[in-house]
Amino acid sequence: MKIPREAQRHARHLFDASFVEGRLDAKRSLAVADALVATKPRHGFQILKEFVRLVRLELQKHTALIESAITLDEVSTKAIVDVLQKRDPQVEVITATNASLIGGTRIRLGSDVWDGTVLNRLQQLKS
Repeated sequence: MKIPREAQRHARHLFDASFVEGRLDAKRSLAVADALVATKPRHGFQILKEFVRLVRLELQKHTALIESAITLDEVSTKAIVDVLQKRDPQVEVITATNASLIGGTRIRLGSDVWDGTVLNRLQQLKS
């Protein structure tokens, strides 16, 4: 079901109100969501759903996932983190190991993906 424009505008307004000094504030976001639930506006569920979607996208935009086949050493991790912080100073980094990658590293920051894994190269050769 398509969300009404009025609900989208309201959700966007609430989302914008959730920022403190240019950064999404978790406490303020919760307070905004609680106030929305308490006031029960028209299209309240759709507004809340759109608000949650916007918050999720904003959090993903500033979260980097670094996957590698083996645990990266401290020097390599720091070099990657430094490059990511030049791109986005607010970035939060999560590291993970995934043996199915065979070798190399995959970095995901929001919707951007840099894939230098052996698995990716094999899949490219296959296609």
